[in-house]
Amino acid sequence: MSVLKRWFLEDAIYRGSPGKSFGQSLSCGFLNKSGLTEDVTNEQYTRFAMIYLLNGRGWYSDSLGQEVELRAGDLFFRCPDRRHTTRPDPQSGWRETFVSLRSDWYGLFRAMELIPAQQACFTLGEVPHIPEFILGLMKRLRSADNPADNIHVEFDIAGLMRWVLARVQETHHPDAPRLELLKHARERIREQAATREPLELILKGTGLSYSRLRSLFRQTYGTGPGEYRVQVRIEQACALLETTGDRVQEIADRLGYSDAFAFSKQFRQHVGVSPSAFRKHRR
Repeated sequence: MSVLKRWFLEDAIYRGSPGKSFGQSLSCGFLNKSGLTEDVTNEQYTRFAMIYLLNGRGWYSDSLGQEVELRAGDLFFRCPDRRHTTRPDPQSGWRETFVSLRSDWYGLFRAMELIPAQQACFTLGEVPHIPEFILGLMKRLRSADNPADNIHVEFDIAGLMRWVLARVQETHHPDAPRLELLKHARERIREQAATREPLELILKGTGLSYSRLRSLFRQTYGTGPGEYRVQVRIEQACALLETTGDRVQEIADRLGYSDAFAFSKQFRQHVGVSPSAFRKHRR
């Protein structure tokens, strides 16, 4: 990784917002952790961070069961939905560059399916664009520290994370046929979400057993086929409540529920209010 040595720096910037907790801050920089035997131990971050290893080696593990050996050129995220541990090899000369922003971005990335549900570590190799971009962010923060500039930098950090995840998707999907199969399964569920057909029948003929498909679906999207069907039904219910005058019972029938009570109960669980209250508020 000789190309990355020019970014062996020791410098970091943290920017908070007046009246906000540290979890709402953003940061970026370069750290030298040579000689350390422990970095982070069973911690749950209140922020969403991305770390790119410029040199050295070590180990990452988290409360979701992921255990990965890290080497220069690898990248990992500190996700706020889990506890994690990182241990540098003290003899390896661990150096890293990092960015972090508020945890809201992690929720947005997950909702948009930009980051895998379980995976937090990726192999990228030499990507000089990452440290070069982060160095530019630091210069901008130093030249002007005001809320407007901080917001622009925060969006650019999110953009960098998105760029990295897009690169990961481009280079780390030898299982492309499986992804196409899962996309097709999602389309089937969405198209037939309002039917009362069992999911096993809706997804029959995909080339995998339902139990295997369900496992892959959850692993890839962070939710099971049944939960996804509920999500689609609730989305359609919101649209019908807002754009039609159909009674709650009629909407329940249209969306495949056994009765209005079952529909209202599930709607309240996901939206926080009853269908009637949702309609009244939206109008």
